[in-house]
Amino acid sequence: MLAEGSDVENLLFVSVLLKRFEECLKPTRTLDSTVTDTVQFLADEEAPTVRVQTGVPLFGIVTTQKADPRQSGIEHSAGELATLKAHKRVQLTLVVRDYEGRRLGHGGITVQTDLRFRDDEDHTVAMSIVDNRDGSYGLTFVPPRPGVMHLTLFVDGKILEECPVVLRIHKLRPHYGVYHCCSFCSSGGSKGGGTCACGSIMPGGYRGCGHGHEGHPGQRHWSCCGSLQEYSDCTVTVGKEQQRKA
Repeated sequence: MLAEGSDVENLLFVSVLLKRFEECLKPTRTLDSTVTDTVQFLADEEAPTVRVQTGVPLFGIVTTQKADPRQSGIEHSAGELATLKAHKRVQLTLVVRDYEGRRLGHGGITVQTDLRFRDDEDHTVAMSIVDNRDGSYGLTFVPPRPGVMHLTLFVDGKILEECPVVLRIHKLRPHYGVYHCCSFCSSGGSKGGGTCACGSIMPGGYRGCGHGHEGHPGQRHWSCCGSLQEYSDCTVTVGKEQQRKA
């Protein structure tokens, strides 16, 4: 700052730097207790306590924590990976840990993924990665179809020990109705066009629902169960749907 900053710039930031120096000199402040053979300076990581104290973000932290691919992996609740459905967004959490099995206290780790169907290894499925800056990374994707998928994860270029992670994508429970604007539109304006589970009622002796009438959800929906999502599980059993049609 003294070499390249102007007098005005130095005066603006001198109080921030002094507070930072005072914090660093406190006897209670310690470095990461995890001892490794590496000391890293992460220039893009925000110092966690500075913004709270000064209101000004300061970037750059020193850490001795080093990512260990043997300790890192996907964290999920029991049975979570058994309920994945085609066309429905899947959200996974990768937790990166150090050589002592402790979760990293910062972000900045390079995470790469390779997601493919077992029966189509020539094509990858796109995945979104979000650095939560706390040692965890959000992984999001939408399975385009049912099948068995293999997920391979890399942390700082090293493959995780638990890989490949097997993801079984199941079919959605099929709908037995029509995904429509309303019964009036889907039946071509017929009075006996059929019922709809959304609960809307049209006046004038019309069956089913009509857009703009009380009870209509205001968007396209399934006539069988009222779900607003086109790619979703039908909540109506086959028996009930058959009874309704009868």
